Amino acid sequence: MKADVAPLGQSVDGHPRAGRGARWNGLRRIGVLAAAATVACSAGVAFAPAAGAAITGPTVPENGAARNGILESVAAQPDPATIPEDFATTAGYRPVVEAGMLLNPNGNCSSPVPLPAEFDLACKSHDLGYDLLRYAAAHGQPLGPWARQTVDAALERRMHAACDARENPVSRAQCQVMASIAATAVDLNSIRQDYGDPIYEPFFESTGSTPSPATLTLSAIGLAVGLTVATTVLVRRTRTGRTASPAPAYSTPRPVAVKL
Repeated sequence: MKADVAPLGQSVDGHPRAGRGARWNGLRRIGVLAAAATVACSAGVAFAPAAGAAITGPTVPENGAARNGILESVAAQPDPATIPEDFATTAGYRPVVEAGMLLNPNGNCSSPVPLPAEFDLACKSHDLGYDLLRYAAAHGQPLGPWARQTVDAALERRMHAACDARENPVSRAQCQVMASIAATAVDLNSIRQDYGDPIYEPFFESTGSTPSPATLTLSAIGLAVGLTVATTVLVRRTRTGRTASPAPAYSTPRPVAVKL
């Protein structure tokens, strides 16, 4: 009985076999498409206008007391005496200094996913900054976009600095990833509200067709994961192409003449 032997690169029925390169191409296409879809969805959600987005109008003088309070809240050695005297009446608390940060003692990190405990003080200081923005708006003298951008930037910087205190490299890297995701979610929501007065929105609720802040956070996470998947697939594919050695050439053996 004669066994069926397929030529190299073909199945017994004559059709070409799917090689490793074809499988990698398929994975690369899937990764790129997933990342592209994630980016498209995240961008659509991120730039959807909020119901309370700032509307351009006549320029009014900024509230000087709130301006000084914002600058002091991001300083290395803040002075709580710079906070407006009537701030406690509006916000319901007096800011305190803790670990070198001027913050809202009742603040917290609002997130649909657990964040590292090291971010707690940075979040509380961020809450104070937003309350100062609301204070200025309540007095009819809102601060410009620079103020919210400054508060958001301080949050990102402080979260990453908190991660640096971790000794384990893997744990530190994980913390840094979470800091970047949280900062991205905050930035997207600020863009959505046109860097104006922070509008209270229940975190898991949507208003009409407006996506909730929780959706923005999850979109930021999806964006990061999608880009990571695409980058990983492309890097692996590139490395495989560089290290793969050429396949040996096969030739049909010539018949050997046998002398009888």
